[in-house]
Amino acid sequence: MMETNTEPLKTIRDFIRYCTTRLYSSEATFNHGYQNPEEEAAFLVLRTLRIPLEYEEKFLDAALTGNERETVLNNISRRCDDLEPTAYITKEWWLTGFPFYVDERVLIPRSYIAELIEKNFDGLLPDPARIHSILDMCTGSGCLAILLAEKFPQAEVDAVDISSDALEVAEINIADYEFENRVYPIQSDLFENLQNTKYDLIISNPPYVTEASMEGLPQEYRYEPSLALVAGADGMDIIDRLLKEVKAHLNDNGVLIVELGDGAENFKERFPNMEVTWLPTSGGKDQVFMIKKEQLPDA
Repeated sequence: MMETNTEPLKTIRDFIRYCTTRLYSSEATFNHGYQNPEEEAAFLVLRTLRIPLEYEEKFLDAALTGNERETVLNNISRRCDDLEPTAYITKEWWLTGFPFYVDERVLIPRSYIAELIEKNFDGLLPDPARIHSILDMCTGSGCLAILLAEKFPQAEVDAVDISSDALEVAEINIADYEFENRVYPIQSDLFENLQNTKYDLIISNPPYVTEASMEGLPQEYRYEPSLALVAGADGMDIIDRLLKEVKAHLNDNGVLIVELGDGAENFKERFPNMEVTWLPTSGGKDQVFMIKKEQLPDA
């Protein structure tokens, strides 16, 4: 049985070690971006105390105040006993080196498209300098829209989501990055409220989890909004609608890039005649696809 006396814990180093042990002994899973319990424990303790991660070594042997102890222990319990994701506890998550505000209104950011943005899409876009209008469909926290605005300074970005709650979070992040004049949150059920707007580039990390898979996901995922995860029996319901409607919203030479997780086989079964280009990422060769306007079917 684990020792529950925490009185001997004094320093940040002590609490990181204690949190690491608790994580190893818990039923926590590490599918939200952390590589191991040690890494997550350090993030949870340091960011609970609002200490920048780069100052970890400087403060490791600093003692905690009484209030700090109480807050840190409470957050460790939320993570290890309640299995609440660390990102929701700290209200913070990082993607390709950029910090974002997150809470239970949005999915915790994780996207292979972010890797592609960081690498300028590996030269796959016809002419990046001519991209002036971008759409991030199913934007959630707005993180991909912001990364796109960073990478394409000449472009304006529409950040679309069906959830007004999610867009409130996106607005926080847009303001944090001072992109209010370039990134525009729009509430819409896919293209419903976009009228005749067209874009040079559309990216989407939509819901793609199957109903059956959702039942078997770890407890951490239960904290996330199901609206941002589940997309029918085969996970393709939103992607199906997207592909049927998107052509009318792409400029000539426009490109659509979609992330679908482990849904490649279901995609191929649902769209056997759809010719797409699969884009390799750290997640594999078939997590993200690209399709040009001329390859898309007419609505």
